[in-house]
Amino acid sequence: MPQKTQKRKANNGLSFHLIFAFLITILIIMFIVSFLCGRYSSVALTNVPLIFLNAIFPNIPQTWTQAEAAVILDFRFPRILAAILVGASLAMSGATYQVLFSNPVASPDTLGVSNGASFGAVIGILLGVNTFGVKISAFMAGCLVILLVYALTSLLGKNKWNITYLLLVGMIISSVFSGLLSILKYVADPESQLPQITYWLMGSFGNVSRSDLGYVLLFFALGTIPLVLLRWRINLLELDDSEAKTIGVNIVGLRIIAIACATLLTASSTAITGGISWVGLFIPHIARALVGSDYRRALPVSALLGALFLLGMDDLARTISVNELPISVLTSIVGAPMFFIIIARKRREYPL
Repeated sequence: MPQKTQKRKANNGLSFHLIFAFLITILIIMFIVSFLCGRYSSVALTNVPLIFLNAIFPNIPQTWTQAEAAVILDFRFPRILAAILVGASLAMSGATYQVLFSNPVASPDTLGVSNGASFGAVIGILLGVNTFGVKISAFMAGCLVILLVYALTSLLGKNKWNITYLLLVGMIISSVFSGLLSILKYVADPESQLPQITYWLMGSFGNVSRSDLGYVLLFFALGTIPLVLLRWRINLLELDDSEAKTIGVNIVGLRIIAIACATLLTASSTAITGGISWVGLFIPHIARALVGSDYRRALPVSALLGALFLLGMDDLARTISVNELPISVLTSIVGAPMFFIIIARKRREYPL
């Protein structure tokens, strides 16, 4: 038996590394191909790396126009990198919430962060601030929402951490901000503000610029690094508090760190691109189907799958129509049926 167990673990480890390497390879290929997607499609693939090299070493002979360089450097590169980082962020956030709540339908929307960030962005739009101000307003509102959820949870639990209260309060706050969003849309100017609000709420990478990438990378790192360093401990979030205490784990502190990291990832993603649905819900399920429920493996695979999925959806949004489609339209059309397939395949695990 011990030999069989060791052999099974070795095989699982080998499968994980093969899957991880395969996903990395596909992501690199998609990253390159994505530079050819879009309405301005005359850029030669061989010129793409040369354009990047020319930005560093200007003496390289140019075989491209300035317009092609602007398309690659100022438009496609920022949105391609943002799609990868946002997809990975939402998927990791969803994977973390699902472990935290031991709930297969937990997602970045569970604690109201997405609706809170959307509320902040709409407030910014109504106040007439610039695009950067809208993003800052969205990020701050998303972070404030999680503090509100924490405060109300502590009040209900009499200063004691209760995961059930946290989930219920999160659902309540999410619903409240959803209602507030409806009110703001109702009072918005139907000719100038309402179309902008509606388009933002459906999500898009069209407004992502090179100046945004620094903030995206910063918050991606702040949210991801602690999760990666603590990934083996986060498996313990599924234990009861009494069981965690017996093995010497500060389960409350671990939950706070996990929630803070997932909130940073969700709020920063929503602030940059607007509302994007389904990514954080069904991608972690696919990851667990591939490599198992161990968070140490499910987290990186979720990140890669989320990056691949959202990059693919953005490529479609830029190519299948003359006018760019909102990204959340495509993620909903594709994500909802895929989640149904996952439920159908796992219905024995979730008996009614």
